[in-house]
Amino acid sequence: MDAYEMSIESARGERAQMLLSDRSWLTLAGLDWLQPGENRLGRAPENDIVLPGEETPPFAGAFWLEGGQTMLKVASGVTMTANGQPVTELVMRPDNSPEPDFVELGELTMVLLERGRRFGIRLWDKANPARRLFTGLRWYPVRPEHRITAQFVAYDPQRQLPVIDVLGDETLRPFSGYVCFTWQGEACRLEAEARGEKLFFNFGDLTNGDATYGAGRFLYADRPDGDLVTLDFNLATNPFCAYTNYATCPLPPPQNRLPVRIEAGEMRFPAAGDMRASKI
Repeated sequence: MDAYEMSIESARGERAQMLLSDRSWLTLAGLDWLQPGENRLGRAPENDIVLPGEETPPFAGAFWLEGGQTMLKVASGVTMTANGQPVTELVMRPDNSPEPDFVELGELTMVLLERGRRFGIRLWDKANPARRLFTGLRWYPVRPEHRITAQFVAYDPQRQLPVIDVLGDETLRPFSGYVCFTWQGEACRLEAEARGEKLFFNFGDLTNGDATYGAGRFLYADRPDGDLVTLDFNLATNPFCAYTNYATCPLPPPQNRLPVRIEAGEMRFPAAGDMRASKI
């Protein structure tokens, strides 16, 4: 195994370890959208948000949604923490804020989601069966020929383009430009979203649905060196919806669906997320 192949295998191993962490896509165990007013939570089935775990109190408290603001009120006698500190009441900062609030109850962690005009509670469970049963990811063999040098065309100024997620919500995202390359004799083009110091490509290809995840895949690349960008499809990964039915991942823009098979990177994950792909 040469140095290049070793670097790819190392990155793939790191991704598998990330999925086994306490707050990962394999420990994601719920997503409940809040209704205006009181949203009760606990183990008892009559709660609006039913929490797992034998040690979870039948009634643990409530999330109150009023005027676009969500307040957590913890039930008497129940111990919860927010960002590691004990809490009885808290105005929740959502996941898209600079410092979101993570609320813990035993083995469970909750965060407030803001998606368009909707608010929801995302739940992680350290004892989630998907984590316990995880046996690894499946990848195409590493092939150096899938490391492609593409031409980069910058937008000046940067453009805001709409991106739709699996819930149907539309968000404007910053795009730096696009890349062009030829694969299997076909001209290909991908819009490049700006993600910090990286370019992000949310793309589909003709492997989707049979060998790879049905909705598409993700790929990050370094910013251009002059007018060239290196696209290493050996590092293409599944979107997080491949691992759980409780994710809200973005879909590839229509112009990022390639007319070729990219037989490189991560393959289908045999889990409940595949059922989500069939509905998209």
